[in-house]
Amino acid sequence: MPSTIVVGAGVFGAALADLLAREQWDVTLVDRFEPGHERAESGGESRLLRFSHGSDAWYTRSAWRARELWRELERDTGSELLVESGLVWFARRDDGWEADSERALREEGVPVERLDLNDAEALYPTLGTDGLRYVLHEPCAGILRAGDATRALARRAQKSGAKLEHATARPDGAAVLLDDGRRLEADRVVWACGAWLAGLFPEIVRMRVTQQDLFFFDAPPEWNTPPVPGFVDYDGAAYGLGSLDSYGVKVAPDVEGLTLDPDTWPRAHAPVNEQRAREYARLRFPALADAPLKSVAVCQYSLTDDTHFIAAPHPEHGAAVWIYGGGSGHGFKHGPALAERMLAWLSEREGPEPRFGLGPRDPDRSLRTAGTA
Repeated sequence: MPSTIVVGAGVFGAALADLLAREQWDVTLVDRFEPGHERAESGGESRLLRFSHGSDAWYTRSAWRARELWRELERDTGSELLVESGLVWFARRDDGWEADSERALREEGVPVERLDLNDAEALYPTLGTDGLRYVLHEPCAGILRAGDATRALARRAQKSGAKLEHATARPDGAAVLLDDGRRLEADRVVWACGAWLAGLFPEIVRMRVTQQDLFFFDAPPEWNTPPVPGFVDYDGAAYGLGSLDSYGVKVAPDVEGLTLDPDTWPRAHAPVNEQRAREYARLRFPALADAPLKSVAVCQYSLTDDTHFIAAPHPEHGAAVWIYGGGSGHGFKHGPALAERMLAWLSEREGPEPRFGLGPRDPDRSLRTAGTA
């Protein structure tokens, strides 16, 4: 039975530990916090599950496969994790990200429809259409309950035999050194530590950790998700959803934030981002222009230069040690599907994906939003 230590119980680490345990690997999952904790990129109330990734069909296939695997996790754990509310893209150009996405979705057989602005208005209690050319609608997309989903993965992993260790870990050659002095070894060690990867491996991991602020506005019941769909404005650098589970309408400016130390706690949001969120709400959802702010959350992105993930063997330890992360603000949805790829790479049935490698990368078209307002 092959053995592995997965350090980090966020969505990448928990999904990998879960799959490996179900594949009869001897798995130890290590995290100093509980899975789905609020300091991780995998914590919080919600993440969008969308299939559009511009012209990059690999990510489209991965997200579509992930949808199937999230549904399987729901059935296995009795959890309600994926809310199929649909999702829309507010297209400001005829030939932009959305047009590329539509072509890729149709080629992959993923349901999608282009709506004119009159039809799009029916999806929201009010919709401001200034500056829009059309709306791209993904009817099978939706919202994942993020913290709940991460915890469900970890529970299923443990039910399948994985051991969960609560400890702070650091690399010790090809082994893992815990804060209580224990040194753990395995056939494979996977460091899936999210925002902490760059600090643990400063010589080989090129990644920026940025602060991203989320704003939740109080709104009447007609703004509930479902039926109100999630939304992304690629060129407008914003995303969000209606009020899911009474949290309020989420409006998140997606402009790249200031550099953040992941150990900084508690955190305060940037006033300029509240202004951006209110201006966006006023533009796109006029009825919410003066809505009271219900709550604010401060999260983080682990950004690679090209927004592609990191999934690569350590240059000194080869296949024995892997670096796994760089979610870049869009990785959550892919967790279970990406774990399937990692299984193939860890077992050496396939070679690693070159674009997920370590080392310098050229900036590329963002897989999240354009990053400018």
